[in-house]
Amino acid sequence: MTDTLSSDFPSTREEAQLRLEAFLSAADGYAAKRNHVVPGHPHVSRLSPATRTRLLLETEICEAARERFSPHEIEKFEQEVWWRLYWKGWLEQRPSVWTRYREDLAELEWSERAEQVAAGESGVAILDLFAKELVETGYLHNHARMWWAAFWIHVEKLPWQLGADFFFRHLLDGDAASNTLSWRWVAGLHTKGKSYLVRRSNLEKYVDSDLLSVHEDGLSRLEGTAAIELPFVEHPEIVKVTETPLPETLPARTGIWIHDEDLRVEDSPLAGTSPAAIGTFAPLDLWENEGYPEKKRRFLLSALRDGATRAEKHFGVLSAFEESDVWIDALVSWSRRNGLEALLTMKPMVGPLADRWHEAEQELDRSGTRLIGLLRDHDVAVFSKATAGFFGFWKKTASLRC
Repeated sequence: MTDTLSSDFPSTREEAQLRLEAFLSAADGYAAKRNHVVPGHPHVSRLSPATRTRLLLETEICEAARERFSPHEIEKFEQEVWWRLYWKGWLEQRPSVWTRYREDLAELEWSERAEQVAAGESGVAILDLFAKELVETGYLHNHARMWWAAFWIHVEKLPWQLGADFFFRHLLDGDAASNTLSWRWVAGLHTKGKSYLVRRSNLEKYVDSDLLSVHEDGLSRLEGTAAIELPFVEHPEIVKVTETPLPETLPARTGIWIHDEDLRVEDSPLAGTSPAAIGTFAPLDLWENEGYPEKKRRFLLSALRDGATRAEKHFGVLSAFEESDVWIDALVSWSRRNGLEALLTMKPMVGPLADRWHEAEQELDRSGTRLIGLLRDHDVAVFSKATAGFFGFWKKTASLRC
């Protein structure tokens, strides 16, 4: 699996900044080359794991791009960055879509055929290569993700929820919004009347010819494929995204909780506070429940340690770091030991951690600690524009981009 191996993903902010700088030095050809799947993936930034954990903010990436290129020259790259914010905003306003997906997932079982396809044993060699790359490296080129999802849904006719879960577990950049909604889009559930099909001609156009030539077995299965028709359910009413303002007066014993969904706390609503304690927790039980493999856990642990180190430097307070088998209990115990009356954090967005928010809030409250989750003003403003399709969102967020 060395021909598509892409295991080099920055797990610290400094490494991510260096990767961004290196990518931008040759990004003038991004629009023309971004869809091409070649060994090593040199035509894309491979920064998605860093944005998923917010080692880098989306605005930072776009600002760096604008320093080198005009908005027109870099538009395609900016759009790819903004797709993440679109998906996040769309799902934040429709959290029941995530809830329904998780409920459906809980009722499904893996068939023998689903296991074979996920193991890279479908018989379509290039797509099997992609499945193995995902498991081995925690990454896939976006075009390969679309092809593979379309193959799973429309060719193999397997439940989209199982495929989405397979991706979410293994992708280092696995994000509840981007992953779930992208799979729904491929399945024809995001935009009525639109689904995505994998075509042999598309693979032959965009996959590196040398790579495809040794992985061409089974391509005939992709000829003449028709989309399956899943019942389209109208999207639920929008739930407005609201922020919890930082209280004007905080108790002297106020702490900060750092988690892997936002590791840029030194550039956040928390930045101007004076915490009495900082706690960084790796929720091992949550990761175990989600089925994260060792590679993904190592990446998240490294990113968490980097976030804790930067927070210590910014606030001048040492951070407790704990790999927690029962993370809520560990959070409550740490808060109690430090006599915290309030605990500030960046509020997790729709996903597994947010699913446990109310439980954590209740347990902390019982111990005398108020949990306060904050959102960035920019996120709130951008998310409110994700009411329909992406390109309408793109136009409406022009003044918010950089």
